[in-house]
Amino acid sequence: MSEEQSIGGGFTQGELQFAGFWVRNGAMVRRVVKYSLIGLNVLLWGYASWGLLDAYVFSYPREARITQDIESNRLLLRNLSTNQPRSIQTQTVRVFSGTENRYDMLVPMQNPNDQWYAEFNYRFNFSGESTPLRSGFILPKQSNYLGEFGYEPDTAGSRTAALAVENIRWKRLDPARVNGDYDSWIAKRDAFQISGESYSNDLRIGSERIGRTTFTFSNPTAYGYWNVGLFVILKRGQTDVASTFISLSNVVPGDEREVKIDWFENLPGITETVVVPSVNFLDETAYLPSTKF
Repeated sequence: MSEEQSIGGGFTQGELQFAGFWVRNGAMVRRVVKYSLIGLNVLLWGYASWGLLDAYVFSYPREARITQDIESNRLLLRNLSTNQPRSIQTQTVRVFSGTENRYDMLVPMQNPNDQWYAEFNYRFNFSGESTPLRSGFILPKQSNYLGEFGYEPDTAGSRTAALAVENIRWKRLDPARVNGDYDSWIAKRDAFQISGESYSNDLRIGSERIGRTTFTFSNPTAYGYWNVGLFVILKRGQTDVASTFISLSNVVPGDEREVKIDWFENLPGITETVVVPSVNFLDETAYLPSTKF
């Protein structure tokens, strides 16, 4: 038999008990529900208000700073990339055979940087053999040469060479060092004059026929140098066929010298002699003190 029985007008005992509970406690239940809904509404509005406050008062400035920091870092990286020196550009190494199984090596190089110069060590890998380690440099925007001359390999055979640069030290131009204008500064120093270049191959020493290069070197500047290096290159048309390197010592202001270089190789058909001075003008120890002239 069911536990709930019909009493009176068809209501069950459970329904009558619930009705009695509602009569006694309905007002309180309504207040609880009302204040619960109000509390929930307050929580929802509070959460929404906090979200807006955080977004526009706290988080937005912080996120804006993050965006600014990212952009600042991007600009910094771009500036660092722009301010880094670009690599020295070199061409294929020229190898010239000489007398008594000796070889000369020459490589043109160029510095594309206008604010950076480099000092370094170098050698040539000559068909598996290493030439002695030398010191080199290249100034801003300069085209110059590196070389090894009179090298005698241990073994005979065909010859190729590759340049190996070590311990490169990039240095940024100091504006105070060049009076704020490198172009004007270097023009007052790198102003050697080469004139009267000629080559003849009709000289004889005993039964040997040799070639001779002659030219005049002048220093019209106000500066003296302990040593001025000269790369001398003989050309046949557009082709380099021989090269050497000499050094003039104690070059004083106004100095003028006639230079003669003998070539013991048979070099017919020479059409041009190129002479390229080489001085590290940014090295203070390269200059003669005024007491020397």
